[in-house]
Amino acid sequence: MTRPSLGPAVADEDSLVAQAVRRRIGDRQAVAEEEIRRLLEVGLRLMQEDPGGSPRIADIVRAAGVSNDAFYRAFRGKDDLMAAIADDGARRLLGYVRHQRDKETDAAAQLRACVEAVFSQAVDPQIAATTRAVLRSSGNGQPRAAGVVGVREKLAAELVGPLRALPSADPERDALVVAVATFAVMEQFLWGERAPADDDAEHLVRFVLRGVASA
Repeated sequence: MTRPSLGPAVADEDSLVAQAVRRRIGDRQAVAEEEIRRLLEVGLRLMQEDPGGSPRIADIVRAAGVSNDAFYRAFRGKDDLMAAIADDGARRLLGYVRHQRDKETDAAAQLRACVEAVFSQAVDPQIAATTRAVLRSSGNGQPRAAGVVGVREKLAAELVGPLRALPSADPERDALVVAVATFAVMEQFLWGERAPADDDAEHLVRFVLRGVASA
């Protein structure tokens, strides 16, 4: 007598077996997400505590309370973790940019809010030190280059609407120019370890507005 196959039952999304499989997968995913979040948070905290240093994987794993196997199932090495921390920070920054922009209704004020939000990375000394540590640790290879390009393109996407309303004759290309310039100026202050003055964001905005008006 042969044992009946469970294949058809698993394939049936309403079956109790399929529900059990989904719960099992969901449990594993929740554990993995929690472990990865702890690794990101600990990696960032260790860089905040020693901005000039470079935390070791052993220190990160121990402080996060995860196993080496769990670390290497998620990341190929420390460079991957640092890139993930940088990417997570960039996404948080872009969320803040969007939040600040959407509080304004005037197009010029929206543009100003976006620039000021990016410049905020260089204003607070602790945030600036952490940002420098993250950028320094995230490497100089292809992942770092892709991250730089990606965050500028995402900022450009947030700027298209305000520039179109100003109006810009070519809002998509103008938005990319403004995004690249905004990050370049912010990083100039960041690496120079000098906070931007209150009117530095305004100066860049006026420069952009003159360019849009003359196009």
